[in-house]
Amino acid sequence: MNKRIAMIRTLCLGAALLFSAGNSHADDSYLVFNTFAWHFDNSDERNDFTPGVGWEYSPSKAVGFHIGTLSDSFGYQAKYLGVNYATRRVFNNRVRLILGATIIQKQFKLARDGDDGVDTRVLPLPAVELTISPRAVLNISGSPAVDFGDQKNNPVVWFQLKIGLK
Repeated sequence: MNKRIAMIRTLCLGAALLFSAGNSHADDSYLVFNTFAWHFDNSDERNDFTPGVGWEYSPSKAVGFHIGTLSDSFGYQAKYLGVNYATRRVFNNRVRLILGATIIQKQFKLARDGDDGVDTRVLPLPAVELTISPRAVLNISGSPAVDFGDQKNNPVVWFQLKIGLK
């Protein structure tokens, strides 16, 4: 029940910010709200609602960065920091591709034998950015499956609502 209440509050806050966004096109700084994650494997063992907040600077055709925190799919308060490169906008200035690499500290597996599963890794994070309004965009991002040595990562797609700061 508490998860539903938290999700409803976050959705209401996101909707209020989205509808209150001004008409001028935002520059390249964004307040980021992490919202939802969908895991391809073992999704029934993970939380889909992954609330969090961050900041992103992603100028078109230049290098930017992102930083933030979110509740990961196991409930651990994850932290991330990374660099990104965004392409110019296409399709009537509505779509942009973002390529990034992120250092993330999160729980990668369920706790077993006293191990909490928390690890820090560098992950590739490509994203498609869809313009919703002049100051609000939706990132559809994800991480591919990583499986080498003792490193294993479940593939995931997640969504971020970004509000332009001006």
